[in-house]
Amino acid sequence: MRAVAASRTCLHCALARALRAEAAAFAARGLAIRLARSEPVFLPIAGGTVYRALRRLLRAACRAAERSPVKLAVLDLVGKSHVEVTATVLRGRTSHVLSCAFPCSDVATLGGGFAEHAAG
Repeated sequence: MRAVAASRTCLHCALARALRAEAAAFAARGLAIRLARSEPVFLPIAGGTVYRALRRLLRAACRAAERSPVKLAVLDLVGKSHVEVTATVLRGRTSHVLSCAFPCSDVATLGGGFAEHAAG
């Protein structure tokens, strides 16, 4: 288990850091953030890449929201090629969903799992 954690990025850790970094901006606009519960997710990409994408998502959600709360969710569905983080913001009488997605698998290793790639 330790080797897996060392070679992959924890989405929840990056999200926690991004939320701490953007908390003041949300507070300044009087916006509350609600985060839905989800299981830990490890991604095969660099932590900095994940963190920057989450910061962009949070900044966009802060700009787009007209009122509280801004609802965040991590969507990690079995069979999907990616994990998605969504931010639902309220604008007027409607809601809008902003999102960013991260791959679940390292694309360079996917061919190794199929017999037709082993012959070459």
